[in-house]
Parts: sequence; C-alpha cells; structure tokens
Amino acid sequence: MSIVKNSSDKAPIESLAETPAVVAEHDTHLAEAAAATDVGGGTGTLHLNLHGVFTAKELAKGVTWKLSDFDVGPLPSGRVLIDKVGTEAIGSNVASNLMISANLFNTGEKKNYLRSGVTNAKGWVTSNLQSELVPLGYVPIVSLMPNEYNRAEITHYQPTSGLDDSLMSRYGHLSTGESLRNNIVPFPGEDYYYVQKDHVVLDIIERNWDQLGTDVPTERVREGNWLKVSKGLVENVLEQLNSKVLKHMPLTDLNKLQFKMRADRKLASYLDAERDYPVSVTMTVAYRDLDQDAAGTA
Repeated sequence: MSIVKNSSDKAPIESLAETPAVVAEHDTHLAEAAAATDVGGGTGTLHLNLHGVFTAKELAKGVTWKLSDFDVGPLPSGRVLIDKVGTEAIGSNVASNLMISANLFNTGEKKNYLRSGVTNAKGWVTSNLQSELVPLGYVPIVSLMPNEYNRAEITHYQPTSGLDDSLMSRYGHLSTGESLRNNIVPFPGEDYYYVQKDHVVLDIIERNWDQLGTDVPTERVREGNWLKVSKGLVENVLEQLNSKVLKHMPLTDLNKLQFKMRADRKLASYLDAERDYPVSVTMTVAYRDLDQDAAGTA
C-alpha cells in the first residue's frame, strides 16, 4: 500500500515511482552572466554567457563553467526544479561538433541520466561516443554543429517524471536518506519513536489516517513539541517517502551547477594544434525554488 499521495484528496500514486572534465584555465574567467530575471514567487530565469578561447587539446579534454563563478546575485540555498534549459545564441569558430552537458541532477547519487527516472520532453541529444562526451552524473543539453552560428531561441531540456507537481511542491525541499530522521528520537528496546510535531512524517500520517489507523491529532503532545508514534509506522512512512518520491525527483543545487563542453577526440585531432578557437553560447536556465513552493503549500 502506498501512502504518499499526489494531493490532499488522497489520489494515490502507484509507484512513487565521472570522467572528470579539465577546466580550461585561460579566458573562461571572462564568462559573463545577465542577472536572473523574472525572480519572484520562488522562480527565476538565468541567462548565462558561456564563452572562452580554447586550444584543440583543451576542447578534447573538456572545459567547464561553474555557475558559482557567475555574477547572478543570490541563488536559492535549497534544491530547485529546473523547468527548462535552452540556448538563445550560439557562436562557434570550431570545425568540430561540441557537446555541452550539465550536472542537473546533482543532489543525489551520481548515475547515468538514462537511469535517473527522468525523461526529456525534447529528447536527449546523443552521439555514438556519448559516454566520452557526457560525464557520469551529467545530462546532455546540446550538440553544437561545426562552425555553428545562430540567434534562435531553442529549448533543449524540459523534464518529465512519474511525479506530479503537487508531490514536487510538497516534498521537493526535503533531503533523502538519514537526514529525514532529524527530529525523530528512538529509544533502545522500545517500539515507538518521539517525532517532532511539525515533522513531515506526521503530515503524511495525518493525510492517510484512515489507511494507517492512526489519527495524529488524538495523540498527546509531550513537552510541547513531541508526539509518540509507533516505530513500525514511522519506518514505513520514511521508506516510502525516500524510495518512492525523493529519489525520483529531478532536483538541482544551483550552487553546484556546472556546464561541461567537449569535442570528439578524433574530430579534434584534425584541428590546428597551434590555433585558439573562440566559442560563445548564451544559455537560459529556468527554475522553481521548491523551498518557496513548500512554504506556500504548508
């Protein structure tokens, strides 16, 4: 029986369901970013100009841009949901394909994006050397064509998953694993826990009291802050919340967000080793702050 619901009406959800890139040292520090726009209500859009001048060797090894190096103002401290990633302008003076990827799902364990439980509504761009071009823990965003220049606004990534927006908004701000046990106090040899009265476990129990046979409001609050709850019940709720919801959320820590660009090594071998190659890509990243969403739905 699944006790984690899509919304307050208790509609059930069935299955709550690296190869390191080398940072090119010269000229990446010139990367500029427009300030986040449309900020407010827990949402924002970043306009990032990823650019630099690179050698063929650097392009083959991979170059990195870190969002933390961009002057975009304060970023959400918690996890966000990336709603969209796109490009507004591309200028490449490189006669080779260049794959740009990003560590969008950087709040959980590193895994291949195809096993993340998240699909891209726009489709994942792929190559016959995908594992060399997209490091573990990253997702492919766009493959630049040789000497590509355009100013078209194109969306390359929009996530879809088995979880609906109500679950994202209600539980997306939570962490996974042991941190869910904060403010849950066990007692050796006893079959109950003390749970802080505002813990998410109690919220889930209250929403599902009819299935669980426990009505939280009938429990006596102890010392003004704690409720005594069955150990088995708490463990059941924690396991379902962690394994069926939190591990399947495509969530991002913007403070750890990175973009990587790599050239196919074979194609890069045909580039002039004595030349420098300029590349400039304006990337847009639209996000929702789930901490703000949670505050609004609490």
